[in-house]
Amino acid sequence: MHTLPSTHEEMEAFIAAFEAGTLPKERWTHGAHILGGAWYVHALGADEALTQMRQRIRAYNEAVGGKNTETSGYHETITVFWILLLAAELKRHPHPERAQFANHAVSQYAPQREILTRYYSFDVVKSVEARRAWVAPDLQEIG
Repeated sequence: MHTLPSTHEEMEAFIAAFEAGTLPKERWTHGAHILGGAWYVHALGADEALTQMRQRIRAYNEAVGGKNTETSGYHETITVFWILLLAAELKRHPHPERAQFANHAVSQYAPQREILTRYYSFDVVKSVEARRAWVAPDLQEIG
């Protein structure tokens, strides 16, 4: 099992490999998604972080041999959900340093693999509609 980077320099290299499509596929875990989202939210704000994650995840999936289809690859609702959640977390717990916030976000949210079930009454992961377009949570608001 690969551990996630924890220093600013390690994270920069990790994100650069993700952006270049050279990060090994097995390293792009749930925790890595959170780290990437937190990295972008801290540096760019929620709107631009979302733009970057949309582009970068799609490109990365293709770079490692994946496809972005109605049943696999990029998922719009999950991406938007995480960016909004991370932006709300940054407002509640501001960190002056990007790596510090990314570490906080990973430690806070990586273990919470069931988190979507607290916000959605349906299996958002399997929903083709939610994969294609943002579907707002129906159980509780983000933030």
